[in-house]
Formats: sequence, C-alpha cells, structure tokens
Amino acid sequence: MDHVVVEPDNRSFSRVARALEDEAGGEEWRAELAAELHAVLEPGVAAVRGALMGMATGGLDDGHEPLRAAVAAGVESQVRVDGRRAGVRIRARKTNLRGFANAPKRLNARRGWRHPVFGDTETWVTQIGAPGWFDDPLRRLHARLRSAAARALDNRARRIARRG
Repeated sequence: MDHVVVEPDNRSFSRVARALEDEAGGEEWRAELAAELHAVLEPGVAAVRGALMGMATGGLDDGHEPLRAAVAAGVESQVRVDGRRAGVRIRARKTNLRGFANAPKRLNARRGWRHPVFGDTETWVTQIGAPGWFDDPLRRLHARLRSAAARALDNRARRIARRG
C-alpha cells in the first residue's frame, strides 16, 4: 500500500532523463521537469489527504496530535528524473506517532490492526481505519494523472528537441 505508481511508461521517463543529462544546464531542466511533475500529481495528493481527513474519528481528544493529521502530513509526491528508476509516485510516509509507525498502511488495510486496550495490556482489540483511503482516490484519478504526466514529459521532450 505504501505507494501507487503513475507511469506513462518507464521508457519515456528514461528517455527524457537521458536527454536532460546530455543537455547543458541539465540540472536546471531536471528541476523544472520535477516541479512540473509535482504539480501534475498535486490533485492526487489532495484527493488522498481529503479522503483521509474525511475518515470518522472516535471523538477521543487525548492531547496528542490526531492520527489523521499526522498521516495526512506524510502524504507526498515523489519525482525522480535521473537514473534507471526515473518515475513519479504518490506515497504515504511512515509516521512515528506514539509507536504506530505503520499507521498509513494499517489505516488503509481492509483487515485493520490489533492492539492492546489502553490501560489493559491483557485485552486486545481489532481496529479498522478507513479501508481504501489511499487506494480508492488514486484508482479513480489514475487515468487523468497518467495522461497529465505524459503531457508534461511530451512538452519537455519537445522543448529539448527544439533546443537541440
């Protein structure tokens, strides 16, 4: 569950990455392309965060950072435009929230997670988060994100071709 990959195709990313390396000032081009791709992925990041923040809560306010807010803060887009692993993805980083590092994964899991009841380590319960909070919005947006990423790569490739 850690991430959903949106890739027009790996060869396109690799071709553009190689062209960027061959260009003078490739670092500037790489930074511009990375910024464009982050912007393309922003609707996906916003949709995932919105789905998470729409999750029902138990109403408990124990003075700690809310779980939803901590997990939402860890949702990010990642862009890699160099090397063999060029590509983009949206991922939810692990949190270090009161020892619950796998919160993003467990909140998305259909089967939930088990933990001891607070104050009674003998009694364990199964808790269900919001299954699909990460996967479902990205599944709905996949085609749109993929085509937007492909357009950004095509635009960049045309700019490189015009320069060269």
